[in-house]
Parts: sequence; C-alpha cells; structure tokens
Amino acid sequence: MVTWLGTDAHGLGRPTDLRLLVPAAAAWLAALGALAAPPPAAWVFGGAAGCAAVVLFAVSRPPSEAPVLTVVATLVCAATVAAVTGVHVHRVAGSAATEAARHGREVQFAAVAVGDPAARAGTPRPGRAEWVVRSRTTWVRLGAGPRSSRAPVVVLASGEGWEGLLPGQAFRARGVFLEVGDDPLTAALVLVRGPPEEVSDPGRSQAFAGQVREGLRNASSGLPQPERGLLPALIVGDASLLPHDTAEDFRATGMTHLLTVSGANLAILTGFVLAAARLLRAPPWCAVVGGAVMIWVFVLVCRPEPSVVRAAFMGSVGLLALATGRAQAGLGALSATVVGVLFVSPGLAASFGFALSVLATAGILLLVPAWTRAWSEHMPPPVAEAFAVAVAAHVAVAPVLVMLSGELSWVAVPANVLAAPLVAAVTVTGSAVAALAAVWPGAASAAVHLPALGVSWIAAVAGVGARVPYGALSWRPDVVGGVFLAVVLAALLLSRGRLRAMVAAVMATVLVLALAARCVPGGWPPSGWALVACDVGQGTAFVLSVAPGSAVVADTGEHPDLVDGCLDRLGVREVPLLLLSHDHADHVDGTPGVLRHRRVHTAMAPPGFGGTPVGRLLTGSGVELAEAEPGRALRVGPWLFRVLWPDPGFSGSLNDTSMVVRADGTGPSVLLTGDVEEVAQRRLLAGPDADLLAVTVLATPHHGAGTQDPAFLEATDPVVSVTSVGADNRYGHPAPFTWGVLERVAEVNLRTDRDGDVAVLDGIGSGPEIAVVRGPDPAR
Repeated sequence: MVTWLGTDAHGLGRPTDLRLLVPAAAAWLAALGALAAPPPAAWVFGGAAGCAAVVLFAVSRPPSEAPVLTVVATLVCAATVAAVTGVHVHRVAGSAATEAARHGREVQFAAVAVGDPAARAGTPRPGRAEWVVRSRTTWVRLGAGPRSSRAPVVVLASGEGWEGLLPGQAFRARGVFLEVGDDPLTAALVLVRGPPEEVSDPGRSQAFAGQVREGLRNASSGLPQPERGLLPALIVGDASLLPHDTAEDFRATGMTHLLTVSGANLAILTGFVLAAARLLRAPPWCAVVGGAVMIWVFVLVCRPEPSVVRAAFMGSVGLLALATGRAQAGLGALSATVVGVLFVSPGLAASFGFALSVLATAGILLLVPAWTRAWSEHMPPPVAEAFAVAVAAHVAVAPVLVMLSGELSWVAVPANVLAAPLVAAVTVTGSAVAALAAVWPGAASAAVHLPALGVSWIAAVAGVGARVPYGALSWRPDVVGGVFLAVVLAALLLSRGRLRAMVAAVMATVLVLALAARCVPGGWPPSGWALVACDVGQGTAFVLSVAPGSAVVADTGEHPDLVDGCLDRLGVREVPLLLLSHDHADHVDGTPGVLRHRRVHTAMAPPGFGGTPVGRLLTGSGVELAEAEPGRALRVGPWLFRVLWPDPGFSGSLNDTSMVVRADGTGPSVLLTGDVEEVAQRRLLAGPDADLLAVTVLATPHHGAGTQDPAFLEATDPVVSVTSVGADNRYGHPAPFTWGVLERVAEVNLRTDRDGDVAVLDGIGSGPEIAVVRGPDPAR
C-alpha cells in the first residue's frame, strides 16, 4: 500500500491513502493520449485495457485484494476515458464545421453560444475581431443545403450585437471557417463580420445569471479603478473591466488564481451555508440541500470554467459524503473528481487551468496539515496555516507555472499570505452584493463599498509585489524545465534529516547565486549603454538612456508584456518622452506596457494621432500628446531630438508618413526611421535636412523590408545598423536585398531576431567595443 507519511486531510494522524490517485493519473494520461492519437487507436487501447481489467479481476484470488482492485480500477478508468475521448474527437473530425474549415470556406451557419463573449486582447483596430465567442454549431450550410453539425467552434466576431450574447442563446451568421490545428476538440475558428442574426431569447437560468453579473458590474461602476474591474473578477470571474496593468500585477505576484473563481471561492460560500445550517441547528439534509443549491448557483453565475467544474464536482462528492454520513478523505474526493470531470469533458485534460486547480488542491490536502502543526510551534496557528496553504499551493503548481511563464517567483508566497485574510471576507460580502444587486440595485451600489475596502488591499498587495526587484528568476519554459523542477521539489519534500538539509542547502545556494548573477555588474544592461533595441518580436521598440531609471522610448512594439519586460531589465521607471512613429500595431500597441508602473511625461506622434485608440489611451492616462513638425527640436537630458519627417504637405501611405527623428547624444547619433519606404526616403534625400541623415546608429526602416532606396541607406553612412525584426516572420524581413546594402554601408549589422536585445554603448567610436547583444530570449 502506498501512503503519505504525514497525516490525512483532517489532520487526525492517520496516513493518507494515495491509491485513488493512481486511477486519476491514469485517466488523465489516457485522455491526453487519446487527444493526440487517431480515434481508432484510442478505442483499441480502451478495449484492450478494459479486457485486461476483466481478466485480472476474474483470475485474482481473492478478487477483493487492495492492490488488485487498484490495478483494475486504474485500467477501467483509463479505458473508459480513452474510449469517450475517441468518440469526442471522431465526432468533431467528421463534422460539417471541420469540413468547411478544411476548405477555408465562407458559409452560413447556426450555433449556440456556450460562453460569454470575451473582448479580444490588444488595441482595437479596423478589420480586427473584437469578440471571442465559444460556441457549438447546430448546422452548417455546405453545398445545396444545411448539414447538421454539433461541433465546438470559436467565433472571432466584429460588429454590434455580440457583447450582450448569453450562453445558451442561438444565433445565425456567415463566416469564414479556418482550421485550428492544435485542438482536436475544436472544429474551427470562424471569422464573422457583422452582427449575429435571428438571436434567440436566453433561457431563464442564463438570463438570471446574466442579470446577476450585470448587476454586480453596475454596482461596482461607482468605484475607482482597479476596484471597479477587480471586484466582479474576484466574485464571478468577470474580468471584462479589469485593467491590463492590474491583471499583469496579479500574474507577476502569482495571484492570478484569484481572478479565476475556483474551489477556494466555492469552499468559502458552501462553508458559509453549512455554518449557517449548523448555527440554526438544521437537520443534515437541509445543509446538504443548501450546499447543493449554492454549487448550482455558483456554476451558473461563474460559468463552467475548468477550475469551476473541478470545484463543483469535488463539492458534490463532499456533499454526498455528508448526506450518507461517510466522510471521505480529501484526496479520494479529488481523485474521483478528476475521473468524473474527464469522463464528461475530456478536453480539460489539456487545460492548464484545470491542471493548476487540481495540483493546488492536491498540494493543500497533502502538505498543509503537517506543515501547519509544525509551524504552529513558532508562530500563531492562523498565521502558520495561511503560510502553509500559500506555500503548499505554490509548490504544487510551480512545475506547471514555469512552463507557462518561464519564471520561478518567490514573491508569490508572501503576496498570497498577505492577501488571504481579506479574500474570504471579500468573497462573502461581494457575493451578498451581487445577490442584492439583482433585486435592489440602489442598495447594492451603496453596499459595494464594504467589499471594495478588501479589494483595495488585495490590489495594493499585487501592485507592490509586482514592483519588487528580481521577484522572479528565469527558468527553462518547457516540459524539461517543468519536470526538472518537479524532481527537485519532490526530492526536497520526500527526503528526511541530513539529506533534506543538503538538498535545501543546494537549492538555496543555486537560487542565491542566480539572483546575485542578475544583480552584480557585468550582466544586463551593459555599463555605459546609450541605446537599446528591444527584442519585441515582429515590431520596433528603442530605448535611449537619459539618466539612471529614466529613458526616452521610441515605438513600443505590438505586445505590452515584451516592451515592459525590456524596460524592466533596463531599470526604466520614468519616460520623459515617448516617440510613436505611426499608428501601426507593431509600433504602438505595446504602449500599455510602457505605461505600466511608469510615469510618462510627454508623447510625440504624427498629426492626427490623438484620434487613434493609442492616442486616446495616452490622453486618458494624463500624458501630454504633441504633434511632430519638421524642424521641431526637443532636448531631453543628454539627447537632442530633431524631427525630420513627415512633411505637412505630404500625403502618402501610413508607412511613408512615419515620423523620422534624429537623436544626438554625448556619444552616438541615432536615426529613428519608423516604416518609411522609397517615396518618403527620396523626399528626405532631396529635402533641406538631407545633411542630417548621416548618423552613427541607423534604426533600419520598416524592419529591413525590400522597399528601400539604396541611396537613402548609403546617405545614413552608419557605423551600426540595428534591424528590429521577429524570428521566422511571415513577411520575409529583412529582405536579402536590404541586408546586402546594409552590410555594404555599415561596419556592424545587428538584428533582434538573432541577437535579442541590442545595446549600443555611449563611448561608440572611442574604443573597440561598439555594441553588446543579450541574445534571444529562451522563453520565446
């Protein structure tokens, strides 16, 4: 018998039987294998495993022996889940939606929404889908008439009428079906332009749930941000109004689980119901019914997300145990939950959210009781339990988190401990406000200020934790990195005495040395850097040093996280000037990352930029927005910036109206060119500022595209050219023709896809070392 050498979930000193974990793990692996294999292979495996279970049970003597039952249960669970998964994959593969996707057709279809519409991340742009709607098709029109098709699809929609769609509402639309490729249980991505048609009325239960969610949003509308968006996220998982900065703070501090309602929320609410029943001395059946109603309402309002489904199954098992008078061990309930959930929805086997939820629960059940008793000898029991829960959950999910983020956070534990005392209070009072909002909105708007106090504290903890220097250490972001971390943590947990002390000492030494390597001089950024080209993928972002902690930023790339990470590595906390060359996503959509926890004084962009989404974001954030005019000069620290282009009378493409700026510092001079192409380049060569084109550092125009005038590149006569470009981009940047010209006119040619972040030193020309490269980020 395999047992944990600590205590059971109730802390009563009995060893916890881990045998039920084996069938759960086998079912999980079987589901993953069946998702990756053709359906016939899954059915063959299921049949073979089922037959083996029958034979083993028949020939064993006695058949009730514990090891035999464990093996039989393992085979049965694996066989069942594999067969069911194969059926799901086969049904999706043979659907009319999948056939339409294989041909990339635009067809008419009918579907039912299975989730709330979610706003697309990133800056809204014309022609870009605004909403993501998880749906299930009912028919797809192929050829002469409609064909029945019950298959999951993801609708990427633009237009009015999508935002208020509720789960369960049927609609018709016309869209282009595209193959998904990596998800065998999703038939297609469907691109839809225009509103949904023939939308049915929502069911009563979904209308009630939508009313509760909308009522909580309305009640929170009078709160300041981030409380306005954070309270609905904490209570019902509605993150539609959550600021991007706040979401990033929670991610950086390992508190994202609070934004996806899960077992913790359900445990608090059902615990409240059971405590109330106990206080009122109600019979057990009343407590069970009350708990069941709470679970049903919780799933309905919070939606069946992976963590919610896992929590509901486990809560139902617990209520069944309460009703029958047979209290089950927590791990047994968790194992039964995993098998049951995968039987109903095998696609969750590949869900990181489901994995994190299950692992966190298992870690708490296995580790918290013994740790709480041991740590209570040195601190108050409530504090010891809070620390034990936070550490156990983080240890259990760490191997999965490093595969997602490429980081190992040490800030997560203290941040979660500090937030924990308010989470239960906010959950209960916030849920009460949500219920009140459905019947008395005015009272809810007044009562919402009570949970908002706790929300403010939680947000402050996340914000402070996110700003802690070196709060996370880089880690290999793949399966090898996750498995290695799991082995190290298992060695630490399972070892005893002197061996555990040795393992802990080695781990502590490695972590301290890794932290020291990031803090000591000689790392990144190099001493005396004047300019850094950030590796932001297929986009552009340059940083010009003004003073310690202060820099000018020229363009921001497309992804806020990437430019934010680059600025963090450079220690930039203040941006006196932000230069935005033109309104293309790969040059300006990363602007929220620059604004995150940084003070931006002034932004300069071409005329008309104030009316763009990023322009409105800047003015809404209190940033002064100035228009670029040729001849305009600004001095920021050691840099003199002079605008060379665009000419007010020029009317060309958006690329050719990019702002071109020359920057002169104490060492290098830099030409920031945006995406200007041949037409604008020739106008610059013929203009009055042609003598200002020669610089020591050239930011290659338009990522090195082939649309260059060789005479323009030759006129810049750079010592160093830096091409901002994404690895394996679909545009073929940089073009071989352009790269050939650059190699002829510049002494050193660097590109971010191969070299990562590129730093040009302030003493350029005075010594042999001109530039330093950081190397490509292994996490991407």
